[in-house]
Amino acid sequence: MFKMQVLAAAMLVMATWAMAGPLKEGDRFELAGKTAVLSKLDTLPVVENEFSKRFKWDSFENPKLKELREKYRLDEVIAPGKDEFEKQLLLLDWVNNRFRKFGKPDSPARGAKEILEAIDKGHTFFCSHYGDVFVSAAASMGWVDRPLALRRPDNWGSGSTEHTSTEIWSNQFRKWVMLDPTFAMYVEKNGIPLNAWEIRQEWFYHEAGDLVFVLDKDKKRYRKTDMPVFRGRYAGFGDLVLDGGAINPYGFIGYVPNTDLMDRGPDYGGMFITKDKICDGTRWHTRIGPNDPEHEPYFPLGQAAMEIAPEAVGLKVGLKTFTPNFKGYLARIDGAEWKEVADSFLWKLHDAGNRLEVKTVNKFAIDGPISLAQVQLGANVNPPAIEKVDIGKNRELRVNGRPFFPLMSWAQRSTRFELLKSLGFNSFCGGKASDYLPAAQKVGGFAMVGFDEKFVGHPALLAWTHGDEPDLGFD
Repeated sequence: MFKMQVLAAAMLVMATWAMAGPLKEGDRFELAGKTAVLSKLDTLPVVENEFSKRFKWDSFENPKLKELREKYRLDEVIAPGKDEFEKQLLLLDWVNNRFRKFGKPDSPARGAKEILEAIDKGHTFFCSHYGDVFVSAAASMGWVDRPLALRRPDNWGSGSTEHTSTEIWSNQFRKWVMLDPTFAMYVEKNGIPLNAWEIRQEWFYHEAGDLVFVLDKDKKRYRKTDMPVFRGRYAGFGDLVLDGGAINPYGFIGYVPNTDLMDRGPDYGGMFITKDKICDGTRWHTRIGPNDPEHEPYFPLGQAAMEIAPEAVGLKVGLKTFTPNFKGYLARIDGAEWKEVADSFLWKLHDAGNRLEVKTVNKFAIDGPISLAQVQLGANVNPPAIEKVDIGKNRELRVNGRPFFPLMSWAQRSTRFELLKSLGFNSFCGGKASDYLPAAQKVGGFAMVGFDEKFVGHPALLAWTHGDEPDLGFD
């Protein structure tokens, strides 16, 4: 009878979790009679909307991409890059420097192959051709770069009325990033490269005070106050400069929903446009636009979106993705080797810390952003590693954005931490960092210790202590 009651209780627990749906970061659950916590879940979602469905991506099977990559030795162009973004910037710089004459086009060439051949014959091109070449060059390397058609509001400054730029999906930064091949430029704020909408909002509504305009492969940096920045002198056109007239066209942003430009050119008919009140009174293309321009055009790519749910002997991991030219998923458990996995698999846990990383890989062998899950299993379930400690609006202590009430021991031997933890203590004070921090982490607690530079950023470090009467100057 007792065994049947235990079995019924276990079945009830499992049914409760099944009804509750996938686990969220911070959730606690029971697994094989032990308490566990999903201490970290960092995964990009799959977002499907009216605008994501419009896009037509160039194909790995397109022979023009292989020909473009091999003829112009693009692997050698990007080889010096230390990471993905550096490689993308080297390709951007290469495209920019391939063009020798800027101005009114004197050739009907369209598509990267035709344009590059026409450049070698001395023809003149302008910004839309720079965009064509970069979009296809990026596609040949396995990256997704999409064209942008831009229009300056009539009542906002002077300079060029229209412009072409692009946005590339950055697996490294896990976001879309504006890359302008005409100026060999990206724009950053606080060290993070921005997409076109983010640049637009900073430029038109925040005076661009925090923007840094980064040019060329050597990453020369300029502020708005440095403009105009000379970029080149061209016969029949004059000086090409980076100034307000080059950024004002971001008033209207047209997202061209295809990257197979060598086959059919830009799909302006399917383009959608973001705009707002600063565009009032300016006539341009009439298109349906997103209600949420900050988010709807910026659906993630390349993700391995994880859903995790408890089962009898482990965690069921379900994966979804929106990856052009998708090939498969790779997973790594506890830092071991990457291995191929299906879109659903069982993750078996062991006591203490468990770590799962998952990513996609496309047919070009480009890895997507890494999704991460961490689970603590056992009697002493460790809390998440401390990333941030601050004081909340009610003067409460907060750890990683959540309230934390310390029940703290003083000057106890670290060998007693397991006993203290079982009595309800969650933090420990009064010892050296080298002793207290590893011991606190082992039992799933935090520590306050005297300052030691070697332990800055330790996952169990709650706060530093200092000596009594520090102003007296004792050693």
